[in-house]
Amino acid sequence: MPNLPDTTPLGSQQHERAEILQLTFQRYKYMLQNWWWIPLLTTAIGLGLQAWMVLSAPPKYQSSGRLMVSGKIALPEGAVYSEEAANFFGTQLELLQSSEVARRADARVMALNPNLEKVPVSLYASIIPKTSIFAVTAQGLQPQQTKAYLDAVMDEFIAYRRSMRSDKSDVTLSAITDQVVDLEKDLRKAEEELFNWQKENNLVFLQEEGNSAGVYLAQLNRQLANLRTEYQLLETLSLEQNLERQGQLENVVDSNKDAVGAIMRGFGPASDYLKARQELQLLRAQYVEMGVNLKPRHPKMAELAQRIGLQERLMEIFQAQTSEQFISQMDSLRVQIQNTEKGIKEWEVKALDLSRRLGEFERLKSEVERRKGLYERLLASVQSVDVNRNIDQDTINVMEYGAQPSVVRPDLGRALLMGGLGGFAVGLGILLLIGKLDDRYISVSELEAHSELDVVGLIPRLKSSEMHALEEGDKRHILVESFRNIRSSMLFMPAGDFNPKSFLISSAIPGEGKSTLATDLAVTMALSGSKTLLIDGDLRRGRLNRHFAAKSEPGLAEVLKEMVPLDETIVTTQLANLHFMPRGKVMAAGTEPLPGAKFSKLLNTLNDKFDYIIIDSCPVLAADDSSAMAPLVDAVFFVVRARFTSARLFIRSLKLLAVRGVMVRGLIYNCAEMGSSDYPYYQYKEYHRAATAPAAKT
Repeated sequence: MPNLPDTTPLGSQQHERAEILQLTFQRYKYMLQNWWWIPLLTTAIGLGLQAWMVLSAPPKYQSSGRLMVSGKIALPEGAVYSEEAANFFGTQLELLQSSEVARRADARVMALNPNLEKVPVSLYASIIPKTSIFAVTAQGLQPQQTKAYLDAVMDEFIAYRRSMRSDKSDVTLSAITDQVVDLEKDLRKAEEELFNWQKENNLVFLQEEGNSAGVYLAQLNRQLANLRTEYQLLETLSLEQNLERQGQLENVVDSNKDAVGAIMRGFGPASDYLKARQELQLLRAQYVEMGVNLKPRHPKMAELAQRIGLQERLMEIFQAQTSEQFISQMDSLRVQIQNTEKGIKEWEVKALDLSRRLGEFERLKSEVERRKGLYERLLASVQSVDVNRNIDQDTINVMEYGAQPSVVRPDLGRALLMGGLGGFAVGLGILLLIGKLDDRYISVSELEAHSELDVVGLIPRLKSSEMHALEEGDKRHILVESFRNIRSSMLFMPAGDFNPKSFLISSAIPGEGKSTLATDLAVTMALSGSKTLLIDGDLRRGRLNRHFAAKSEPGLAEVLKEMVPLDETIVTTQLANLHFMPRGKVMAAGTEPLPGAKFSKLLNTLNDKFDYIIIDSCPVLAADDSSAMAPLVDAVFFVVRARFTSARLFIRSLKLLAVRGVMVRGLIYNCAEMGSSDYPYYQYKEYHRAATAPAAKT
């Protein structure tokens, strides 16, 4: 099938998909119409093959049995072992039909029945709906072998499951035992480490010392905080503010005097300074009071002023002494702070060491307890791990052993149905493959979708009795109308500043109807009243002279070789306005094409004598003659025959002409099916018939 190019605009993608789907449907419809016998043949082969296989197959014997299935096991001490139902039944079915169970069953049958001949036996197993019962069926060529194999499969299946559980129990027990041994070694090692630690450390002493260290560190931290606070106050407050704070500290409770009162007890100058300040205030008050009645020069006023001056100088002395006292006290506080910080660091190291040693003890103790708990749990698991020794009932038991074998034959109807469907599917596959490999055009729609060239006309497919050239008064109305449409398309196509007069008709390969089409087109031109010349341009195999009962020589070849005059080669036909030029002497194989200059000169001469010139050339891929003539004519038209022209060869021909600078002006689709939607004239065939009945009265 030709590959359709993706040239549709984005807005019409849906239309493009619908068109491609329609073309695909048309192609496979055509394939089915023409190759319908392939699926019919493959279906018949499938039916025959299945019938032969069923009828020629030897009789088989069938035996059936049942297994009771349960997904639960009772364990000691009230424990229950169960499996998930969604996976359990499917797993058991696969295990029942496994190769290991089959191998064991074969060995069991041969051991118990050595006289039986070993023949293949097919086994089928399924779950009966809404039950937990397996239906097991065996089919074989010998009845006793079939029943014995079925019984052996059920017994070996149960034995195999038990051995699997036993193996798993042994493996699990061995693994747990190894873990118990390793854990016991670790437990003994941990206990030994704990015992060695207790020998090297007094636990009670460490706990008591740790508590004491914590209390003492707390006291030191409180004392350090008080000393730093007192130092900051002495450094920040003024002398007056410190003296006032000293008075307030006299009322502090005894518990605080240990930290602060001891600092303030030796404050002699400070006390004297306070007393001197009080006396100065009294003197100044007396001076103000006496100044109300006495003048400043009064002896009493002068004496009082002198006393005030003395008291002020005394205050200055006490103030200096008090300041020195505060500085000395700050130095003492700084030393105490440093000593306290040093003591805190020493005790922190001791406390951390005690905490580390106590933490090591707790870690060793916890490790011993953890390992001891795990050790005890593993010891308990060892006693219950062997499921095979502790079960009260098995999960699968034989409910019914194999019944007496009965003869069974394949279902002929089902076999024929499967054979027919399989054969029909193979046939459809062959049709699809043919459709993929066959790239011939089956409709004009497919041709238009595959090529950018315009289709200027469609020629209907004719019957064998209608295979002759057009004549004057021809009764094949649809054929006549098709060529009239092609004539109109050729004459009225846009061609620039001139009207085309010379037309070359070509195709890709022989057999596409090119010569017949060129003849009928020339007849159509002549019937329209145009003086037309038909030239047989196929210099190798041209046979148009037979249609006109004319000789093939002399003709085009002789004119181009200038061996005869032009007028001697032109034949007058029985149809008015139609003239014919035969090919001339056939060119031998391997002969070079005739010079293009002479052919161009010939066309110029003929254009003056005739209205239109139709040239039938050889196929493009058959010889180079068409490629040499095509650039010299006014228009080239390409014939594509339905269900014959290969898309690959068609594209190759167009590319070969394009290399010569030839642009094909249009396509003519030959042998179109008149019953298809691609051929519009067929829908109006009644329109072209002559009226035979009188017109109805109105």
